[in-house]
Amino acid sequence: MATAPLSFESSAALLDYLPARMVNEFVYCPRLFYYEWVEGVFKESPDTLEGAAQHKRVDRESRGLPDAAELGEKRIHTRSITLSSEQHLVIAKMDLIEIEGGVATPVDFKHGKPHERDGALELWPTDRVRLCVQALVLRDNGYQSNEGVVYYTGSKQRVRVEFTDEVIAETVAAIQSASRAACCR
Repeated sequence: MATAPLSFESSAALLDYLPARMVNEFVYCPRLFYYEWVEGVFKESPDTLEGAAQHKRVDRESRGLPDAAELGEKRIHTRSITLSSEQHLVIAKMDLIEIEGGVATPVDFKHGKPHERDGALELWPTDRVRLCVQALVLRDNGYQSNEGVVYYTGSKQRVRVEFTDEVIAETVAAIQSASRAACCR
């Protein structure tokens, strides 16, 4: 049984769910998060316009996601899936989910390039948290998700992150802090 993607805009019951992109925004700048999420103020920039253009391919119509119990050993790539988590009260639109051997790996597409430290590539904290929100949502929907990937379109690099206890704790703390900041909404 395929899970139909949810439309955040058309699902009034999910309006109190914090989007993964807003958790990302909170980690980047709590003040900007407040303006965008609570105040509803958003101004396009050349970067946001370019990002929207790059997402046109990723955001095309989805074929859905099989129920977690039906995965088996299938190899599946599906795009533009929206799922929510009742436990964390978040919702995530995932660019791509790669499933192999019953394990779901979210892949997020980002403009630019990864952070480089001591010659090693790593995710920016905002990207790491957003990707982990996606994993938490997948897990709460019955999927196994142990790692994720950010594909940086500017540099054409894939950077992996393992969802360790530390990364999960960082992400849950960011969700809780952003939710508290938005409580006045």
